[in-house]
Amino acid sequence: MDQSITKLVEDAGGTIDKDSVMELPDGSGCFTASFPLPKDHWIYQPAGEPPAPWRLGEGERRDIAAMQIEEACKYAVRGATMSGKEMDFDPDAMVQNMKVGMLGYWTHDGFSHLDDIK
Repeated sequence: MDQSITKLVEDAGGTIDKDSVMELPDGSGCFTASFPLPKDHWIYQPAGEPPAPWRLGEGERRDIAAMQIEEACKYAVRGATMSGKEMDFDPDAMVQNMKVGMLGYWTHDGFSHLDDIK
């Protein structure tokens, strides 16, 4: 790998995944670089009290909502980690995936409509 690229990544505080470096048949190449989150990123803030905008007490409604939220959380983690293949994941991507997992896609009915693409 070109040392100037390595220096550029390292000077920006990142590291290159040595196993991801590859030369492509056309002579170009690619790699995966990982960069730390900024020190003031929201992930480093104290957890505090949960916001609980849909606060529910005990009972069936809460049990159903808890199950749906758990499934949405699992979806978010799978989406942010490429189904567990990439554990150096972006917490902001996980939040975006959580929104989709809870509310559906940003379409008129919340579905992806991938079947409509021809």
